[in-house]
Amino acid sequence: MGVRILKTPFRSPQSPYPRTSVNPNWITQSLFAVLAGLQVPFPCTETHELGEELVASYLYQVHLYHWLETNDYGRFLSDQDL
Repeated sequence: MGVRILKTPFRSPQSPYPRTSVNPNWITQSLFAVLAGLQVPFPCTETHELGEELVASYLYQVHLYHWLETNDYGRFLSDQDL
């Protein structure tokens, strides 16, 4: 399962597309609902730089826990870790 990064300015409402009844806000909300329903992680960010930082952190955690489990440490970083 992969991670999807959504880069969009959430501070301002999106303008409707001209000559159509499609609304970008509805599309975004539908995408969120589908991703949440499929349990696909989707961090949201407004800048490319912040997106890179979020992806790096997410991948670090995924690979760290994979390594811990592969080497019989379980999903714990220390004794009695929550």
